[in-house]
Amino acid sequence: MKPHFARCAMALALFSTAQAADKQREWTGEPRPLRGDYQIYGGTLSEMLPPTQGDRKVAIMVKGELARELFSQIGPDVRQEQACSSSADYRERRRGDITCVYTKEAGYECYFGLDLRTGKGTYGAIC
Repeated sequence: MKPHFARCAMALALFSTAQAADKQREWTGEPRPLRGDYQIYGGTLSEMLPPTQGDRKVAIMVKGELARELFSQIGPDVRQEQACSSSADYRERRRGDITCVYTKEAGYECYFGLDLRTGKGTYGAIC
């Protein structure tokens, strides 16, 4: 019985090592393209104005693979009563100034922003 246990343990260790090596090979460190859009504005997100020298922000929205990766890493979902939508296929996750959502129709989307005057993060979307 003990030799059988030892073989199983060794097989599991080799399998785990092989999986770790596969995951390391997948990451290349190369930049990847992204999809999305941005808006440069002054004022607030809810009352945008033309940007000025003293009031300039950027709101950024990314879609696709990057948004899916961010969504999976900033979880968990917010409670339904705190989410921006009550739709059955709507999921929302937030961390700091980043908000990511998933819907069947649009897929994954993430929103964040920067205050270009200070360089500090800010929200990129409102409910």
